[in-house]
Amino acid sequence: MPSTIRDQSARLRRLAWGGLLALAALSASGSQLCAQQQDNIVKQAFKVFGFATDVPPPPNFVAKTRPSGGLDYIPVFQPPPEPARPLMKSDRLNAIKSDLNAVDKRDDALRQGFPPAAKAMAEERAAQKKPKPAAQ
Repeated sequence: MPSTIRDQSARLRRLAWGGLLALAALSASGSQLCAQQQDNIVKQAFKVFGFATDVPPPPNFVAKTRPSGGLDYIPVFQPPPEPARPLMKSDRLNAIKSDLNAVDKRDDALRQGFPPAAKAMAEERAAQKKPKPAAQ
């Protein structure tokens, strides 16, 4: 059966795509080799073209905050550690609350002087006073 020009061009296209896929697979395997060997010729070629770099060591603050031993797992549902500071005494806590209340009153006075903020605050208070519909 004689080959037509279409059949030949289709074969060439398939061959070209196969070569392209083989080249992609080769480059992927080369990148895996780069991870395993430091002075690999493929990695050096990738460096020349800007596709690979050497990873610098982490900064000191990162190295200091990491745990000393390698963890086998990352704890997900572990409770957070307790704070190292002692609890505040009631008089100190009341002083902080009164400072916060004074700042809140000052900010409310500033908001009242700005009409859009006063309107938004009134709408928010009205929304809070509305009874929520009962879930059915």
